[in-house]
Amino acid sequence: MQPLLQPLTETISVSRRLYEPLARLGLHRVIDLLNHFPRGYSQRTSIRDLKPGMHASIVAKVLNASNKATKKRRMKITEVTLDDGTGVLKAVFFNQPWLVSRFQVGAALRLTGPVEHEYGSWSMKPYGWEFADPKGEEDKGLVSEYPLVEGIASEDITGLLNLALPRFAALIPDFLPPELGARLRLMPPEKAYKAAHAPENKKQLDAALLSLKYREFFLLQVGLKLSRRDEMKDAALQIAVDDDLRSRALKYFPFEMTGAQKRVCEQMEGDLTRAGRMQRLLQGDVGSGKTAVALFASLLMVGNGFQCAWLAPTEILARQHFANVSRYLKGTKVRIELLIGGMKKSERSAMLGDLQFGRVHILIGTHALLEPDVKFSKLGLCVIDEQHKFGVNQRAALREKGNRPHLLAMSATPIPRTLSMTLYGGLDVSIIDELPPGRKPVRTEWVHRSREAAAFEKIRREVAAGGRAYFIYPLVQETETVDAKSAIEFAERLKNEHFPEFRVGLVHGQMPGDEKDKIMEAFRRGDIDVLAATVVVEVGVDVPEANVMVVENAERFGLAQLHQLRGRIGRGQRQSFLYLFGDPRTEPAIKRLNVLCQTNDGFKIAEEDLKMRGFGDFAGTRQSGVPKLHAGDFEKDLDALVQARKDAANFADRIDEQAIRDNLELHFGKEFRLLGA
Repeated sequence: MQPLLQPLTETISVSRRLYEPLARLGLHRVIDLLNHFPRGYSQRTSIRDLKPGMHASIVAKVLNASNKATKKRRMKITEVTLDDGTGVLKAVFFNQPWLVSRFQVGAALRLTGPVEHEYGSWSMKPYGWEFADPKGEEDKGLVSEYPLVEGIASEDITGLLNLALPRFAALIPDFLPPELGARLRLMPPEKAYKAAHAPENKKQLDAALLSLKYREFFLLQVGLKLSRRDEMKDAALQIAVDDDLRSRALKYFPFEMTGAQKRVCEQMEGDLTRAGRMQRLLQGDVGSGKTAVALFASLLMVGNGFQCAWLAPTEILARQHFANVSRYLKGTKVRIELLIGGMKKSERSAMLGDLQFGRVHILIGTHALLEPDVKFSKLGLCVIDEQHKFGVNQRAALREKGNRPHLLAMSATPIPRTLSMTLYGGLDVSIIDELPPGRKPVRTEWVHRSREAAAFEKIRREVAAGGRAYFIYPLVQETETVDAKSAIEFAERLKNEHFPEFRVGLVHGQMPGDEKDKIMEAFRRGDIDVLAATVVVEVGVDVPEANVMVVENAERFGLAQLHQLRGRIGRGQRQSFLYLFGDPRTEPAIKRLNVLCQTNDGFKIAEEDLKMRGFGDFAGTRQSGVPKLHAGDFEKDLDALVQARKDAANFADRIDEQAIRDNLELHFGKEFRLLGA
């Protein structure tokens, strides 16, 4: 076995008390330990040499420790005064009162965190601490701070690395073409690993991290290109499309497709008629016509004898797709079926039998499609709607029901181009950036509490004229801990106080699925005029007559979610209105509401959302299938990523393919193999 892949506990001297914490950190092999880079670095210094705002590591002895009462009942503060011989510092800990019994007078502690100087004294709010030996500490230098779990300290990780780095760092392969490393003046892997774990100074650390991050991005980008290249040789799912099949597929739509829809259809037709597998991400706002485009691709596959699977995140959305597709294909020989939870056993068994023998052409459903007994005769295309709501393993499970069928992943949540390049580097991206003709942009207005009465009067006129209105609330029911309005309470107020002349309904996520469906269907039919709801309607049925939405406590919602909710209206010919009721108190909340009022462009909104929220929270990053990076950061290191992506395109055909595959297996294992799922 390659030394880097050997079990850590059998290769170097590891205390038995660390076995379980190391396992929880995912550190099983030697390479796992070497790739466990610090989450940050602090400056080892004395209290005398502190500077305000510095992230410092100091070793000092406890003078006293005590718990302090606060005005907030649930907040407990522990204050510890320490002295290192050059000065005194007060460390403040929150909600850890037991520390008083552990911090005995005279105990030496190593504390790490930001420091401040106020009222003539130094203070720190540590994010790390451990008992220390003051005699064994150096005076200066950078201290590595590692991701930890209970039962293991940074000094434990450092001790293991002191044993592992001298023996194994030289064995880490350098897969980078020599001319690239020389051109970019990158530190060799052995030196970079040693410097990243134990830097001598900031300059050396920066050079080491650049080398490690660039190599990581380059490896992933070349790996993606190689995986796609392998698939491009396989013609098993290549189909033939002539003018007759194309025209027959298009005739089922009772409208002329927009230019953007036609462009995407051409892109997909090109994918399907070439050897390989289509792996395409289709982005477009709610109502832009993604369903019609997906059905066009499905009809091309059905016309060539293949089956199609459509996966939706909710039963409501699955039923809507089933109803729309059934309406388009009414009177044809194409058989469409719906598979959801709660079906009668006899009906389910009969339908699955027909599916296995190829008598079902398009199967639409929820997670029920992923069950082991769902078997296709000849699955050729998977359409996954709101794909970011599914984990990578779920997407992979669906594709495993065929010979890696074509994949069309759809998203009504626009993803910034910089983000899609990183999250979906293995997918081609298509964008429907044009709404169907006749659609009017939704007018969005932020309504202060003093002007709510005027807004209610406008809403009353719209509903009286044949429109329908959503009222969205952040809570299902009232709670003592959250100051926000609830759907249950305000449904009664809408019914009795605001709109006694109209039919008011209520839907929320705690209702049984069939009850939610009945309410939504009644709203669609027009049996309900005003619907009080939670965000359960974010992905819901298409109601063209709904042209008004009120979002209560709008400051409590994210920008992307508000835009998604806005997509529930503006789907018909009437002018639509979104009213944001709220009283935001923070700058980010005010900015979110202003952005939404200023533009209907989903991609501009997505870019702003990315700036405000950061990469990590956007679009379910950890669910996307992106392997966990060891050194790099997709958001912070975008320049290195872009450079690595460009270089990978130029060098992919000139490097040792087996070396890349070996290194992908070494550093990422199975995680990389799921990346294109």
